[in-house]
Amino acid sequence: MDGRERTVEGEQSQQVFRPRKVLAATMAAAGLLWIGVLVYLFNFEGVPLKTFLSAGFFVLFFAVSVTYYGRTRIEVDSRGITCRGMVRTRRFSFADIRKLDILPGPVTVYAIRGSKGFVHFTSFFRHHRDLARLLVERAGLSPLPA
Repeated sequence: MDGRERTVEGEQSQQVFRPRKVLAATMAAAGLLWIGVLVYLFNFEGVPLKTFLSAGFFVLFFAVSVTYYGRTRIEVDSRGITCRGMVRTRRFSFADIRKLDILPGPVTVYAIRGSKGFVHFTSFFRHHRDLARLLVERAGLSPLPA
């Protein structure tokens, strides 16, 4: 899939937006590299504990990153959105969405503010502009600038 999957349940169409797969692949490659470093360190005597802990930290960091990019997704259906993160899943109806803030920069951040809190996604998501337009359209918000 290309980061925006469509499924049809009866008459209901659902779109799924995910982060780019290259991010998870890059994090996995970096994690494997650090696992290799950690294993390689066991070949030497007198390696300080801090060095093992540092390498272990990077293994853990990249494992968490792979989990984050592998699990994160935003599902849009006819009633609202479901934002699944690494730890929690939040549901917003389109009526709950009050505002979509766009913070431009090297990585654009989109903050969805709702009556029940907020969630965000970034330009690391495939088709992030389409997702933003879809949210503005279905939630009845002011149009995005061109």
